[in-house]
Amino acid sequence: MNPADDGRFRAPTLRNIALTAPYMHDGSLATLEQVVDFYAAGGRIINEGDYAGDGRLHPTKSQFIRGFSLTPSERTAVLAFLNGLTDQQFITNPAHSDPWPILQP
Repeated sequence: MNPADDGRFRAPTLRNIALTAPYMHDGSLATLEQVVDFYAAGGRIINEGDYAGDGRLHPTKSQFIRGFSLTPSERTAVLAFLNGLTDQQFITNPAHSDPWPILQP
């Protein structure tokens, strides 16, 4: 493990993002609403446990996570956009279904 890689993660695609909970590299956020709030705050504070501390001040935190303000209507619009990235045609296409369905006796 390379210590210089601490805090670095590859960002996945946003396609079908509403269907891929939980979110974050560690699965710590359950909803897209929580994700938007996390980035708006510029990170989060963990109050107890092994990772307690102010993540907003972590020395290897990305410079791109700075926090921002959203009005309630802007927040609603961002969430509508993210939910709109769900490809209904793709997810309902039988060609992309489970290749090993449970066999019926």
